[in-house]
Amino acid sequence: MKSVICVVVFIVCAAKVFAQNDMQLSQYMFNQVLFNPACAGGGDMLDARYVQRMQYMGFDGAPSTWALGVTSPFKLFNAKHGVTAKFGGEKIGNFDNTNFSAGYAYRHQLRSAMLSVGFSIGGLSYKLNSPSEWGSYADDPAVPQREESASTGFDVGMGAFYDRGDFYVGFSCAHLNQPRVLTVDNGSKTFAIRRTFYLNGGYRWQSPNERWELSPTALLMLTALAKPQLGVGANATFAKRYWGGLSYRIGDALGVLGGMTVSEAFKLGVAYEYSLSKLIATNKGNMEIFVSYSFELKFAKKVKKYKSIRFL
Repeated sequence: MKSVICVVVFIVCAAKVFAQNDMQLSQYMFNQVLFNPACAGGGDMLDARYVQRMQYMGFDGAPSTWALGVTSPFKLFNAKHGVTAKFGGEKIGNFDNTNFSAGYAYRHQLRSAMLSVGFSIGGLSYKLNSPSEWGSYADDPAVPQREESASTGFDVGMGAFYDRGDFYVGFSCAHLNQPRVLTVDNGSKTFAIRRTFYLNGGYRWQSPNERWELSPTALLMLTALAKPQLGVGANATFAKRYWGGLSYRIGDALGVLGGMTVSEAFKLGVAYEYSLSKLIATNKGNMEIFVSYSFELKFAKKVKKYKSIRFL
């Protein structure tokens, strides 16, 4: 079985490579703002969510990814809006990647539902580490023979989101402008990011006893020249505090996830996936940790006191 390093070597060898780049998430239903800017300002408070994912654990050169999304609603001219800031990083083989963006969403009330449209603007930074770190592949003429400093590509995304309370659906496109993020060997080899499309949805079913809620979800991820990825799952929530469920990414992984609302502001979730692909014998699965913290922004007005001669 070839290692991840071999895969990276193959990618760099191509004259122009367009690959699927975005992180896979087991707990995507809790982190929709990371792939759809229209979800900005979806709650009533400022919300910060952090995800750490270790994929193919125990596999040499396996991806390690983190992402942080901060979002907040606000009102302006009697209309609802949302803003978000996102940061992320990934190390895979001999590549170090970072990304950052700012997003905006306009939120329009449609009777009992909310329709949002949004966009994001940011950048992607890629760095190829020193050839000495390539091990037995360092002398291969197909491998770049010098370290490539980080280069940044301008990145644009857009999305739409419809939420009826008991049902929601979203559509988004990341890397709309297909940014070129890394050029090696004096411009002879280029690494660019293809557009990635997301379609996701979910349903919230309240049980008769009102203590249990069931939420089936699905996420379809499409990138040109890459295999489509479809993930489905379901979460059961008890007393609006504890949740657990199953996830299945077709042909790739089967997972379990769970979490709890520790306090009114703090939530914690974990997920583990068992690989079902051809890499099943070479890794110990995928682990993902998710934390969120929410708080209300209050801009209290200064209280002015006046004295009246009538009450002296």
